[in-house]
Amino acid sequence: MTVALHTLKVSAIGGLMARHDYKFRPAAKWEDGAFVPPAPIPAPRHPKDWSLLENLDSLFAMSRNPVTASTEVSMTLEDVQAFGLGQEIMVVTSAEALRHMFIDNAANYRMHPIRQTILKPVLKDGLVSAEGPEWKSARRALAPVFVPRNTKNFAASMARVTDRMLDDVFPANKTVDIGESFLKLAYGVLSETLFSGEIDGQSDAALRNISDFMEALGKADPLDILMAPKWLPRLTKLGGRGAVKGLRRQVFALAQDRRARIEAGADVPDDFLTLLLRTETEDGEPLSNDQIEDQLVTFIAAGHETTSRALTWMTYLLSQDTEARTRMEAELDTLDMSLPPEDWIKHIPFAVACFEESMRLYPPAPLISRQAVEADAVAGKVIAKGAGILVNLWSLHRHRAHWEQPDAFVPTRFLPEARASIDRFAYLPFGLGHRVCIGQRFAMQEAAVMIAVIFRKLRLNWTPGQPEPWPVMRITTRPEKPMLMRVERR
Repeated sequence: MTVALHTLKVSAIGGLMARHDYKFRPAAKWEDGAFVPPAPIPAPRHPKDWSLLENLDSLFAMSRNPVTASTEVSMTLEDVQAFGLGQEIMVVTSAEALRHMFIDNAANYRMHPIRQTILKPVLKDGLVSAEGPEWKSARRALAPVFVPRNTKNFAASMARVTDRMLDDVFPANKTVDIGESFLKLAYGVLSETLFSGEIDGQSDAALRNISDFMEALGKADPLDILMAPKWLPRLTKLGGRGAVKGLRRQVFALAQDRRARIEAGADVPDDFLTLLLRTETEDGEPLSNDQIEDQLVTFIAAGHETTSRALTWMTYLLSQDTEARTRMEAELDTLDMSLPPEDWIKHIPFAVACFEESMRLYPPAPLISRQAVEADAVAGKVIAKGAGILVNLWSLHRHRAHWEQPDAFVPTRFLPEARASIDRFAYLPFGLGHRVCIGQRFAMQEAAVMIAVIFRKLRLNWTPGQPEPWPVMRITTRPEKPMLMRVERR
């Protein structure tokens, strides 16, 4: 495969991808029998032709909504060199370069400072934001928590909670905002697996806190992108501070109560929180209160957001492609629900394929960024010390060299007999390398269980007259406006 390493010297990450006119592709477009959902039109101009004004304009476009900033060159194999102001950025789109930077020589690439400026104040030393010895220690300590045995043990509670909450979040014959409905449902499922439902009475407050800090802190402040001194106030962040503190207070109180019960020898639920509190470091010490709190906040924020957003986009796509929806419903109707819920995923391959195709088109976390610790080289390209590395999954998942009908919803590409043809480095919804998402198996099981319970009983129909959905990145990829659907009992 030809290497596509795009070497860009720009004012900031915003200058990586030229700003454009924010038009949609036609929402009702069908190509070769496949539905093509609305998406930002990639800018046709080559970044090397950008003016100073375009570089600065792209800075603010990237701050507002990164997924709208793709260029045609980022979706092809053409090498790109552009020159603007400031730091050097390498945009990576080839398997050879991805393997080198994220696997073979991963030690040379740390988290990018801009990424850490956004996430670290919220997640602190949670797995998503920790680095160095802190990350290694936490990853080793938490790995046993996510072994298949523990993940499978959560499947029954996932099914039970989904079924119990179904009528509340998806009332029959009503029109609902499915984004909010899936958020509430995914939080309920996560609450059960993390805390055995002990936080349910505070779920509305927790959801508000999560929503507020994802909105306020999930996008880069222009000063962050410019890597301005930390003492300069980030006005866009002020609204999220209270939400972060509120969520942390909830988590801390619950963890403290559970730890006291364990130390007193009381019976406690066999859930994720108990597993964490009984986890030991390499030195045989329990995780500290701060470590427990950081991991729980990370799993709550990242875990329920990513799954719910992916299910929202899948439901939208199926509401447009009714042939695919009919096929999925027929498959779900044949599922033997008396089987253990952890085994359902093996019996619904088309439903799982629909979910994965949705994550291809709308990657839950669309940007991966790193920074070179020392100078490096790959495929004849020199990578300077301190250079930024960017993997834009929005573009990679629609790359013309990797995918047939790259902009279309084609679930069959993820069926077992076809999946082997997908390049290992072309589809990365859970990241790659040693920092691949530790909860990947948990998330796929959660999605499969929720899909089986929901869509055996319900059909969610698009409400005519509303605007076509516009994707917005706030750490995760979400619809900009409410996505309204009519709930129909099957």
